[in-house]
Amino acid sequence: MKEASESRNEQRLLDVSLVVLVLYNLVYLVDIVLTESVPNNMADKIMALIDQRRGWVTLFEAVASGALFLDLIVRFDQYHEKARSYRVAGVAIVGAGLIFKGFTFYLNSSYLE
Repeated sequence: MKEASESRNEQRLLDVSLVVLVLYNLVYLVDIVLTESVPNNMADKIMALIDQRRGWVTLFEAVASGALFLDLIVRFDQYHEKARSYRVAGVAIVGAGLIFKGFTFYLNSSYLE
């Protein structure tokens, strides 16, 4: 019984991490799109807060993205058909966002400033 409870807690933690990272990537994209057209928007304020803690956020994003990807590989057959497609799409968004943000932040820190 204890193992089943731990497994549910682990799955819940992975689900929350996936939702948080997808929302973070969504806010990042909205900030990029609205920066020029709507100055001082809500996404800009959220990203300013995140930029103050960039190291911790990037560390969480990298660890959580890796854990979500490995979880997707290990438990792929255990997810239901509909949940599986959402999870694959979410992990793809998170992985692509991590690579894109890593590339843009690297360029920003090394060449543009």
